[in-house]
Amino acid sequence: MPGLIRAELKRLSKSRSLIVCIVIAVLLGVSMTLLYNYFWEQKGDKIAISYALMRQYGLNTELLDTALSSLPENNFWSYTNIFFTDGGIWLISAACVCAFLSSEYSMGTLKNSIVRGCRKTDVYLSKLISGIINILIVAAAYVGSGAVTALFIVDKSIKVTAGQMVLIIMTYILLLAATASFFLMLCVIFRRTGFAAAAAIAAPMLISSLLNIITSINENAASFSKYLLMESFISVQPMVISGRWFVPVLTAVAYFVITSAAGLIIFNKTEVR
Repeated sequence: MPGLIRAELKRLSKSRSLIVCIVIAVLLGVSMTLLYNYFWEQKGDKIAISYALMRQYGLNTELLDTALSSLPENNFWSYTNIFFTDGGIWLISAACVCAFLSSEYSMGTLKNSIVRGCRKTDVYLSKLISGIINILIVAAAYVGSGAVTALFIVDKSIKVTAGQMVLIIMTYILLLAATASFFLMLCVIFRRTGFAAAAAIAAPMLISSLLNIITSINENAASFSKYLLMESFISVQPMVISGRWFVPVLTAVAYFVITSAAGLIIFNKTEVR
């Protein structure tokens, strides 16, 4: 097992797809911070006036609240948090992780003599570990570049307690690990980068669209959205602040266990040549 992990880490360190995705993540993180800041500089006063007028005339601000929920407040922590929830990590890492793990079947450790005599379970777990490290690196590049840029242009205040901030970040890490497990399961199923990446990106969107259709018929179905893996990232901070941090944590653990078990079963039944 240690030899398999070392082989995976060595392969990961030489991964061109990871280097490309890190560069893309850094550029995107910086760009998104500048775009958010530009929006607030240009529209901030107008939005404040709109809120004031709507409240003055007794109008419901729910629609405006919903529209602004995808934007950060003008402070450092809000900018940092938004990068975990805007879907950027999912899109970049879907391509990066699936490219790395799917290449396993043609140029990875499965073709290396190091796997001889190793159990398939150990091989799969080593892939899972490398996938988790892969997605954490991409997330660190995206969130880190955006946060560092924000540090120089927005208010440096943090509107959550230190304990809440640690719990929020740890929950995001759990969700990222579950996401890596989900991607690995898709790679084992499809065994090709294009199919796996397409499924990783399309599946959450299709499920979310289906849920929206069901919600239009039955409003109670909307409560299930927080249990979707991709949507769970959005609910982390509100859940932690309200004291219901266990909801996204249990969601992450459930996805990790189910996708890992499913992927391992499929991998054990698949003949590798």
